[in-house]
Amino acid sequence: MKHSPQSLWQLLLARATLMLLTAVLLTGCEYKDLCYDHNHSDKVFVTFDWQKAPHHTATSMVVLFYNLDKPSQQPIRYEYPLSGGTATLQPGRWKAVTYNSNTDAIRHRGQEWWSTSEVYTRLSSIEEGTQLTRGAMPQATGTEQEQVILEPDPIWGCASEDFNLVVDGNGYNLVLKPEYRYTTLKVKITNVPNLEYTFGLGGSISGVAASRFIASGELGQQTVTEAFPVRKTDDTTIEMSVNIFGHCPELPWNTHLLTIYAVLADGSKWYYVIDVTDKIHQAEQQGGDTVEIEVDGLPIPKPIVNGSGFHPTIDTWQGVEIEVGM
Repeated sequence: MKHSPQSLWQLLLARATLMLLTAVLLTGCEYKDLCYDHNHSDKVFVTFDWQKAPHHTATSMVVLFYNLDKPSQQPIRYEYPLSGGTATLQPGRWKAVTYNSNTDAIRHRGQEWWSTSEVYTRLSSIEEGTQLTRGAMPQATGTEQEQVILEPDPIWGCASEDFNLVVDGNGYNLVLKPEYRYTTLKVKITNVPNLEYTFGLGGSISGVAASRFIASGELGQQTVTEAFPVRKTDDTTIEMSVNIFGHCPELPWNTHLLTIYAVLADGSKWYYVIDVTDKIHQAEQQGGDTVEIEVDGLPIPKPIVNGSGFHPTIDTWQGVEIEVGM
């Protein structure tokens, strides 16, 4: 049977179109079958073990997952209750960093990579920290160049070991063991005279760390001062407690000057500088996450009463350096 040139051309075009459609359909089916058979992710089951921080007050935890095979990839963030939870990750090598999220003062930087994740607080002042509304409050001599930072909240954290996630449907059990990433410094000063004449009290400590790394627990290299309120606990005793990231970030034996500020009933302003370096270092050697030191004596004067007593210059702070144990 003979075909006209026009009909022959139409026949060839139809056959070519059919072959092309067949190829496309076969390719599409093969691609779909491949995707259907391949699992792209699996579960990570996260739990927290608090054996290294049994007295923590954390209420929720952030976990950052870092893909060790893709260092330029941003970490994947999850937030969990203390009971833990699950994460969905692609196969490969991973590392996790965790820290508690129930904080107000804590700030974070360096989270692009697990080893540089660092906590710090904003800049503050002696006035803000002591809660004394007296301007131009001095810092201890020799520490005037140290910045004053806000007291950090309690912070716990750690990094996991590297783990390899193989997509097999079984998932991976990840146990994280947070540790203290701060230290509480407690100071008690006994045998303090004339406390009944004090209108306001405050304190500061120099030479402490400005930051801390979550994964390693290492301190940032900058030294700063922190200020804090001071309370009377009886007629001759004052006590104070302040959270610090740690001490001696630059040198193995840094200087720590404790400054006590006292505003008396007559309006006079006094500050007392005590070198407590040895006491802090000796207390830390005993271990634990709380450093407790005790100082004996603080020469607060009796203010002017009926024309008798000290006659200081009201508008300036009167500085006194005293020996530990005075």
